[in-house]
Order: sequence, then structure tokens, then C-alpha cells
Amino acid sequence: MNAENGVDGAAGGTGEAAETAESAGLQIDEDLESMMAGVLAQFSGPTVEPDPSAVWRSLSEVGVGRLTAPEDGGGSGAGWAEASALLRLSAAAGVAAPYAETDLVVGPVRRAAGLDDSCAGTATLAVLGPDGRARRVAWAGATDTILFVRRSPAADGDGPGFEVADVETVSAQITPRDGISAVPTGDVVPPDDARWTAVHAAAVETAVLRGALARAVQCVGAAEGMLESAIAHSTERNQFGRALAKFQSVQNLVVDIAAETVLARAAVDQAVADAMVTGLTGPLSGFRVAVARSVASQAVAVAVRNAHQVHGAIGTTHEHTLHRLTLPAVQWRGEFGSAAFWDAVLTDAALAGGMDGAWPMVTEGTTVEGAAAAWLDRVTLGE
Repeated sequence: MNAENGVDGAAGGTGEAAETAESAGLQIDEDLESMMAGVLAQFSGPTVEPDPSAVWRSLSEVGVGRLTAPEDGGGSGAGWAEASALLRLSAAAGVAAPYAETDLVVGPVRRAAGLDDSCAGTATLAVLGPDGRARRVAWAGATDTILFVRRSPAADGDGPGFEVADVETVSAQITPRDGISAVPTGDVVPPDDARWTAVHAAAVETAVLRGALARAVQCVGAAEGMLESAIAHSTERNQFGRALAKFQSVQNLVVDIAAETVLARAAVDQAVADAMVTGLTGPLSGFRVAVARSVASQAVAVAVRNAHQVHGAIGTTHEHTLHRLTLPAVQWRGEFGSAAFWDAVLTDAALAGGMDGAWPMVTEGTTVEGAAAAWLDRVTLGE
């Protein structure tokens, strides 16, 4: 399964990166997309209660569990186009599995640290705070392994480095925390005998951008699922002798979901294209991820509110599948940086550019330095 991964590393200049990213194709093979949708359909719908372990097994059986991992390490050797399609389709179907964490976040950090990444099991990332505890880790206790990340007392060429420890989940100390969605979260502490390996700060910072972009893709997928559900419900449900879709107020709610979702999809696709070309190490990568996260967060806010208004009381019940779309999306907005964090990144960039830089920032983008590093500082240093 070969993907158009583009050029490794950053493009030569800001203009070149922008032009190349815009021309990158995001379309994937139709048969592959159909196969993904078919696998996910087995775990979607009101009569099925999705089992993340079963979802992962099915994805692995058809070769899409570790899409972007190298083929010589047991992966499929695909790229961001295929990965984003799987993320979007699963979110739209309301099917949860730790694919993003395993393949897009943990895998690259393992390989950067020289650790074995041939394991077929699931994994999640736990960034330790100054007290040695990682808080509200997604899928805590529900994956086979946990990759812990902490600040290293040593320093590399570009600043403070990090250390990672790949630990079996059963050996970690996990305190479950109430989450927003059905995806388990918890506070996690590594075992005392964990073996730590140095890893360059750039690899960890890129992993943060990868995780942030993955969450944006998932938010868009969930919003598309909400739009589809709102359309189906409003056309099938009758009130006062006619379909809900005939009421202008309902039409406005659905149209607003569609407009915000299309806008978010455009922003996210631009960031995914950048990931295909530069591996999120290009001059505009931080800016594009920040835009994707900001716009996707706004789209989720509108989609969740409007979808529930369209569905009415039935949409709040456990029997209805709407919660499989809305609740994970709300949770994703706060992972790998909150909506406020990414909005602040863009605000700081706009202020730094001044009046003369405002329009070029909108039309061409701008360089955003250190967004991932700033998030890591907040988590690991408590800043």
C-alpha cells in the first residue's frame, strides 16, 4: 500500500512550501476507502455497541491498523492522505479506536528514539508533568502499551531534550478519570523500573503537531457525521403534519452545520497536505495546524449545538447514536492543546505581524515558531 508521502523535511522557502502543499493530492484509492468504510460499518449503528478492541483487530486484519508505519516494520507504508481518510471515516461513523495515538503519534516517536515499533498492539502517549504524572491521558488503561515522555536533564543541540519509556500498560499506575465521551481517560504514572531512552526534542514536538492535526481531522469527521444525522432526522421526522426539514428554522440550523464543516474541512485538508509534503516540519506547518485546530474547534461548537437542537430530546438519549459523534468531538477539542491555546497561537502571530502582516497572514500564511514546544512546556514544566 504505497502512499504519496511527498518530500521529507521542509521545503526550501515559505512560498515554495505553500505552493507544494496546495498541489498535493488528498484523494486515496476508492477501493481502499470503500474497504475502510465497510470495516467501520460493522461497528456503527444503533444496534451495535462499538468495542474498541474488536475495531482495532478488524483494522489490523485488513492492514490499516498501522497505516503509516514502514513496511519493513510491519506497517503498510501509507501516508497522511490515507491516515486522514481513516480518521475522518471512523469519527463520522462514531467508531472509536486508538488509531491516531498508535500509528500517528507513538509510532514516529518510537522510531526516532530507536525503539522497536514492530508491535501490532495499541499504544497511547503520556507526557509527564513536573510531578512525574501524566494527566487525563486518552485511552489510559485500554491500550497494550504506553509511551511515556519526560524532560531530560541533558540537553541536545537545539535545546532541552526528552526521554521516552515504552511500558506495558499492566505495569503502569493508572487512576481512571471521568471523561466527556466513552473513550477512557486517566492519570498515569510509569513504573519505577521503566527504561528511559533519549529522544531529540524535535521528534517530540513534531509528534505534538501530528496529534493536534489528527484531532482536527477527527473533529471534522465527527461534524460531517452530525450533519448527515441532522439531515436524515429532519427529513424523516414529522412535526405538525410536515417534515422538520420544511421548517426554515431547522433548515438554518442544518445549513450552519454544513457551512462550518466545509470551512473546517478546507483548513484541515491544507494542514494534511502540508503533512504529506513536509512531515509537519515546514515553515508553515505550525501555522496550518493552528488554523486547522482553531477552525475545527469552532465547527464542532456549532455542529454539536445545532445537531442537538435538530434532534431534540431524542438526541440526548443513550439509545440514539448522536452522542457517539458529539461527545468525542468535544473531548478532542481539548487534547494536544485546547481551542483557547491554538487561538492564542494565531493571535500572537497576528500581533507580531502588525497591520502590514495581517493580510499576508490570511492569504499566504506565516511562520509560527514554537507552538508545540510551548504546549510541552505547559505540560512538562507546569508553566
